[in-house]
Amino acid sequence: MGFRRSRANKVRGLVVEHLGLVEEAVAAMAKGICAHLDGRSWDEVEELTVETHRREAKADDIRRATERELVRGALLAGTRRSLLDIVEGVDRLANAAEAAMYFLTLQRVALPDLLHPLIREAVETIQGQMADVKGAVVGLLEGDPATMKRAEEVDRKESRVDELQRRAIVRLFATDLPLAEKILAREFLEKLVEFSDRAEDVSDLVVMAVAIRHP
Repeated sequence: MGFRRSRANKVRGLVVEHLGLVEEAVAAMAKGICAHLDGRSWDEVEELTVETHRREAKADDIRRATERELVRGALLAGTRRSLLDIVEGVDRLANAAEAAMYFLTLQRVALPDLLHPLIREAVETIQGQMADVKGAVVGLLEGDPATMKRAEEVDRKESRVDELQRRAIVRLFATDLPLAEKILAREFLEKLVEFSDRAEDVSDLVVMAVAIRHP
């Protein structure tokens, strides 16, 4: 019994470490996007793209280590399956952050000034979502009764990001920018929303895990 508890504690530590690295990747993405909105050079923005990638790569390493421990039977079968899905879902958040930054820098996306307030709010909301995802997953591990509330907050923020995207697209296509630039800017906005959608997917997995544990 002590051995199983020791393995479970190791998994918990790995999951928390993984969440921290994904949160750092999201923070690097946010910093990079805001640097671009602030008019910083592409060289500076690219450095933050590389930093996002580094955090994503480290998170990927910890994800694999976590999965190895779970496959070895660190937890009961039902809990193991739920946690494997959640860890994979969280890892996709780092992938989405990296993808948004690579798209921004490789395509040299021009984002008109009138979109900046909406994009800044979307980025801030996404960072809040990441914090809520982290809180929900850690809460699930610890049996925290506030877990469901954190998961619901992820969903609420996803709706807000969707609304910001709709408003930004309306503003974007009302400008006289060349069509090619409008399309690139819209695709970048879709990358941000993809992160938010994936965060909602993780919150749904947490809700299901709670329901299984407390039917």
